[in-house]
Amino acid sequence: MCKNPKDIKVIAESPRICLVSLEDSHIEPLKQIWGDESVMTLCGGATDFSAFHKTIRAYRVQQVDYGLSVYGVMDKKTGELIGTAGFNWYGDPGVTELIYHFQKKSWGFGFAFEAASLCLDVAMNHSSLVKITASADSRNLASIHILENLGFKFIAMQWFEDTQQEEPTFELLKTDMQPKGMEELSCALKDRH
Repeated sequence: MCKNPKDIKVIAESPRICLVSLEDSHIEPLKQIWGDESVMTLCGGATDFSAFHKTIRAYRVQQVDYGLSVYGVMDKKTGELIGTAGFNWYGDPGVTELIYHFQKKSWGFGFAFEAASLCLDVAMNHSSLVKITASADSRNLASIHILENLGFKFIAMQWFEDTQQEEPTFELLKTDMQPKGMEELSCALKDRH
């Protein structure tokens, strides 16, 4: 069970984490994620703290409009917000983008893979979804490896205005998505270490 205040909605949970709706109470911990240049350097740079309220509101609207959004990732053991993961929408209800960002101290423990897997499990129930895209800086080999392990296929190098660079772009068709059962996820996490 996820340790969290009663006003925060739990979207889904796995053995170690839960996805929760992002709320204004998460602004301080988000400074260690979106506001940390060392975390966001390969994602276009850190976000100005003053934009956090606006971003959280936009993700709430996305949840209402599309049924999926970007969520907070809470460590079930500590109750701490350690990252964000979920989906960005750009107007087409059939296509969304998977994203994830984590506090630097949480890197290397399999949290990104676990969160992305959980996000895909949630997305499988989304009726209008056809395809999920994702991209990563070509220097971020760990993130590329996660996408490949989740079944994403490389489609092309693509220019991104927000990062001002070409990045490898991947896609996963909904018809190719396989649910990650908790036993399978636990085995995958053990294999990483």
